[in-house]
Amino acid sequence: MSSPYKIIISFPCFHGSGGVANYYRSLLPYLNNDHVDINYFEAGSVKGNGRLAHIITDQLRFNKLIKKEYIHLVHINPSLNLKSFIRDGLFILQAKRKSLPVIVFFRGWDESFAQYISSYFLKFFRYSYGKAEAFIVLASDFKKTLCNWGITAPIYLQTTAVDPALLDGFDIEHKVLNLKNNTSLSILFLARIEKAKGVFETVDAIKCLIGKGLQIKLSIAGDGPALEKLQSYVQDLGLPSGTIKFLGYVRDNDKAVAFNEHDIYCFPTYYGEGMPNSVLEALAFGMPVITCPVGGLVDIFQDGKMGALVPPNNIQAITKKIQTFAYDREYLARVARFNHTYAIEHFMAPKVARNLLDIYHKTLETSKNGRLLNC
Repeated sequence: MSSPYKIIISFPCFHGSGGVANYYRSLLPYLNNDHVDINYFEAGSVKGNGRLAHIITDQLRFNKLIKKEYIHLVHINPSLNLKSFIRDGLFILQAKRKSLPVIVFFRGWDESFAQYISSYFLKFFRYSYGKAEAFIVLASDFKKTLCNWGITAPIYLQTTAVDPALLDGFDIEHKVLNLKNNTSLSILFLARIEKAKGVFETVDAIKCLIGKGLQIKLSIAGDGPALEKLQSYVQDLGLPSGTIKFLGYVRDNDKAVAFNEHDIYCFPTYYGEGMPNSVLEALAFGMPVITCPVGGLVDIFQDGKMGALVPPNNIQAITKKIQTFAYDREYLARVARFNHTYAIEHFMAPKVARNLLDIYHKTLETSKNGRLLNC
């Protein structure tokens, strides 16, 4: 039997709490097989000696890796910020000097930095990133931007993934029954606590609904730079005790419990999202979702069937949609069933891993510079 393809995936700490690390941890059991050998290169300050040293040491370590190891493909995961953009562009140049095919997966997408690239760094982008054999993005709008920047290589549109282990023990029929029979409504916000994620608007909507006499509660899961300000804001509202509670950062079983025990996922973000994984997880747990048309959600979210798309920074729209759900439990149940079925068919890690492996094989087959397996 021929040796497997050896693929290097570069991204920050594998055991970190970020979306990139979570994505690859969920895919790892389904990527390695007899034909593919996945290895990870951790880039960033976690591997360096301080904020400045790692910029140099990352390049030296990467150079040593591609010199020492027999590699068939390099997979880069840049973020659209200056440090990552330059660092990963240099990784690409090093890989191309070794005639290694490269795939670039843009996960996050900061529109302001994209404009910065268009204005100041387009020449560097074309000289480095433009040498890649293929690109992966999470939204069709990101694909259009890459085309406008001069990319002619294949650009694949993908999603993030839901770890099947998260759904262990979940029963959609039990969820639907609770949605129909509960007299109160429980809302979940689960994300990094930043203003642009829409958490303050969610709190204000809950305040409006309490004023309308609805039996409603909100749980906020996550941490982040705006957490203390948010906690003070909630305290100053003077809402009845227990109306809004903070769960802190949750993962694994605690996250599954949070999704399972709440009725609606409210995430009205206007942040620079790629494909918010929490939305896909909420869909898998049969939760109607209220969110904004940002990033990859524009491509996959079916307004009305999956919940509701609301304009950014619009408290009135959020309030109205939650109220609609509260008064129509049959509608809530239909949405729950649809979301669970759709997520199982489209977003589970095994399927996403197969799609990624297919991109690997297509890139290796069509790359003129790719190394042969048995050379």
